[in-house]
Amino acid sequence: MVTSVRNAFGNARFDTTTTTPSVAATEPPKGAAEPSAPRTLPTNPSAMGRDEFLKMLVAQLKNQDPLNPMDGKDMAAQLAQFSTVEQLITMNKSIDEQKAAAAQMTDAIESLQETQNQRADELATLIEGQMAMATVGKIGVTAGNNAFVDRDGTGTIMVNTGSLTGTGRITMIDSTGATVGQALVGPVKQGQQAFDVGDYKWDPPLKPGKYTFKFEVAKDGNPYVAATTYTAGRITGMRYQDGNPILLIGDSISVPMSQLTQIRA
Repeated sequence: MVTSVRNAFGNARFDTTTTTPSVAATEPPKGAAEPSAPRTLPTNPSAMGRDEFLKMLVAQLKNQDPLNPMDGKDMAAQLAQFSTVEQLITMNKSIDEQKAAAAQMTDAIESLQETQNQRADELATLIEGQMAMATVGKIGVTAGNNAFVDRDGTGTIMVNTGSLTGTGRITMIDSTGATVGQALVGPVKQGQQAFDVGDYKWDPPLKPGKYTFKFEVAKDGNPYVAATTYTAGRITGMRYQDGNPILLIGDSISVPMSQLTQIRA
């Protein structure tokens, strides 16, 4: 390219030639394109607080151009921003305090519930113990086929004949397994019922102590059919085992109070 240049007097002329260098064509990259590295947003570990915002605002006011001061609207906007920041800080503080108070209340409620549960268990154990003590001296009934004969020859046996009716037969068996006496009972009605061995004649008389027994029912000369039996005896004492009341029936049978099916006077 030729360029004409005149000197300061306007009569001299110089011709200059400039050559534009050629730009080599850029060849496209060969091979597969490499994936770009993932971009991460910059993070500020320390968030701006109220004091930092106020210092920045004061520094801006100090260093503004006196010939071109900050517009009143901008000043008002920045003061509004400061007020907003102040409110947000106060709100965050209040939320944190509420969270801490809620956590303390939750802990207090859980502690109160635990205490109430413990007190309820203690109260239930106390009530159960008092109820167990009140049964001492009465007749306790539980599953089994034991009978206790007192010194005066009396003793309660409990049976459930179901739908059986007719003549009943009591068979008393001692600790060796030997039959020591039989007595006929009649008439026998249906369902659960109690009998006192002292109301019947035994030959030989029953000695005081613990026995096992059978109770059978026959009708119109038919074979005897066994009825359901229970262990019944006078409750002579009470003790605790693992916090639970255990009743002593007679002199040798220990029964948890929860296993009693009936208490008779």
